[in-house]
Amino acid sequence: MDIHNEVWESLGFYVYAYVDPTNLEIRYIGKGTGNRALSHLDSSEESEKVEWIQGLKTMGKEPRIDIIARNLTEENALLIERSLIDVIGLGHGKLTNKVRGHDVQSGRESIQEIAIKLNPQQADFKHRILMLRLNQHWRPNMSEGELYDITRGIWKLGPKRERVELVLAVSNGIVRKVYVPESWHPAGTTTYSYKHPDIEEKHRSRWEFVGKPATEKDHLEYMHKDVSGFYKKGEQTSTRYTFQ
Repeated sequence: MDIHNEVWESLGFYVYAYVDPTNLEIRYIGKGTGNRALSHLDSSEESEKVEWIQGLKTMGKEPRIDIIARNLTEENALLIERSLIDVIGLGHGKLTNKVRGHDVQSGRESIQEIAIKLNPQQADFKHRILMLRLNQHWRPNMSEGELYDITRGIWKLGPKRERVELVLAVSNGIVRKVYVPESWHPAGTTTYSYKHPDIEEKHRSRWEFVGKPATEKDHLEYMHKDVSGFYKKGEQTSTRYTFQ
């Protein structure tokens, strides 16, 4: 059905959802003005969202587009978009959005997470450690399996990796998980339970590890510790060793 321009103009800033017509689940949340909500239907970008839409088209279907809220200020549109993404969740079988939205620092968080940020405790390293910053790949509601797969690959590392005793998964300067690496392999050569967002041909020269979550008491002392001081402000480096 063609939507007249006057209809789009009447919405002002709005928040919209792409709904799967096969099960009525919301698969994407967005915001915009005008006919922004239609822009994804013919997109050629490489993303889970477009892959899902193309899959529907092969069945002769398209997403249903719902307007969740309209006539908003841009600030409120951003707030609603982010809040809905936080509530529904990203990841395997959930929303196809790439990121949580804007200003995620004030988005959904557990009270434990807030407490850690308000009273951070600095890490005291006693092992040969490799810190890996997950950046936007990390989410508070990730399953253990997904967090493991996101952490173990895919990294640009040299021979020094073989001397690592512990791997720390880091996000927002906080240690989220501690792993014991058992072996290192060329990127993409081991089996992932979850689709890693960085599995691409251009990363074949990088590395991934196979290991297990740490269980020793002295290993677990690193959990939820603040390691932000080991990265310079604005630094883009995702890997950091604590030993020479």
